[in-house]
Amino acid sequence: MNYTLNVNVIEEAGYSSAMEGLALNKKQTSEKMPEVAQRLCNADHGHNKFLEHIHVWLLVEAPRYWWSQADTYRLTSKSSESTMHTLLKELKNEDITIIMDRFESVYMLPEVLRTLQSAAKANRPIHEIKALLPESFLQKRMWVLNYKNLREIFIQRYNHRLPHWRSFCDQVLAQLEHPELLQGVIDD
Repeated sequence: MNYTLNVNVIEEAGYSSAMEGLALNKKQTSEKMPEVAQRLCNADHGHNKFLEHIHVWLLVEAPRYWWSQADTYRLTSKSSESTMHTLLKELKNEDITIIMDRFESVYMLPEVLRTLQSAAKANRPIHEIKALLPESFLQKRMWVLNYKNLREIFIQRYNHRLPHWRSFCDQVLAQLEHPELLQGVIDD
């Protein structure tokens, strides 16, 4: 694999509340709901709406070309690592070998990086420097989404030709507190 994508589940919340809400719908106690949830998690058309109540905070580091696809998903919230405030400082003050870590280095050509550094040191406007950034530039974003969002991503992207998507799904699934609610979506 010659690509970079790192996912860390920072926090997960709402499972108990989702089970409580599911119990209201079924007029049962919430203790019985995990088995009901397991039966309903793959049933779309409103039967698995309890998945919307389980929220996940992800810290994802990925190249710009992956983020352009990821922006397709309208999630609860996201925050990005700032290129406006940090990129110039990094380009002006860092050793070229350290800056290489900000790119999928397999694809980063040293002459492109030198061009970026020269533009930064010449105090070129930030929009000009950002226009020079290659698609392999790595950016971190905090994503807030729910299990229903993840289900949709897994269905649409697990077998996508961009290998980052399978890695994203696998990394998320390995870290979730309740992976059983999404497991059936990506079984090959």
